[in-house]
Amino acid sequence: MKTLRKYGFVFSLYWQEGLAQRASFVMERFRALVVMTSLYYLWSALLRNQTSFAGYSRPQILTYVFGMSLLRSIVFASRTDEIAMEINQGRLSGYLLKPVYYFVYTFSRDLAEKSTNFISSIIEISGLYLIFHVVLAWPRSWQTWVLFILAVTLAMFMNYLLNFMVGCWGFWTSESSGPRFLLALIMEFTAGAFFPLDILPLHIQHILQWFPSPYLVFFPLNILLEKADMHQIINGFTAQIIWIIGLSLMARLVWVRGSANYGAEGA
Repeated sequence: MKTLRKYGFVFSLYWQEGLAQRASFVMERFRALVVMTSLYYLWSALLRNQTSFAGYSRPQILTYVFGMSLLRSIVFASRTDEIAMEINQGRLSGYLLKPVYYFVYTFSRDLAEKSTNFISSIIEISGLYLIFHVVLAWPRSWQTWVLFILAVTLAMFMNYLLNFMVGCWGFWTSESSGPRFLLALIMEFTAGAFFPLDILPLHIQHILQWFPSPYLVFFPLNILLEKADMHQIINGFTAQIIWIIGLSLMARLVWVRGSANYGAEGA
């Protein structure tokens, strides 16, 4: 219980810090709002003279647009860029000398970032929903919501593990911002954070299934739209669990080898 309170305090501290940095917070949310509005107009234009596109009805595709905006705000939101800075500046030593499990500490920090983005995204989506009078494709069963929330939770942890390993590149190089930006761009594009992946050619879809990215956005939204049958849902959850186990082992290996290489030069 004491340990939970400790990391709960970390969550609270970074929650307040995120809200205190008003300019950065407002600009980030403005960027997310511009992206969501642009995608709304794009898909509305594509569906102007037709009732469906690539197997998606107008309500389904607009639900996907709003849904992927929500998932981008929580799945891809991260503060793991601070890991590389803490390593390069020698500040990591302070965490290693304290009774803190750094992996859980950074995850608590990430959750604070995700939670503020989630609340902001809900407000933004609600505003656009009322302004544009959007007709959405709501799930017909409460079980769909349960499966959707579970898939999103696993997706958040998968992406955190990926970003944690990228942050650990700071053990070997001080230039980790470039690889981080490239990874984020590739992951968002191949995760279905801009368009449904099943509009791509089948051979590309089959290739992407072997990577973790489709299970971050596309798979949860397929559940929400009730386009995935039970066989696809089971396969999707199995893939998420396998990726989490594999990424956890890789993250552990990277951390152990990086820690052995750590010299606290910036301290």
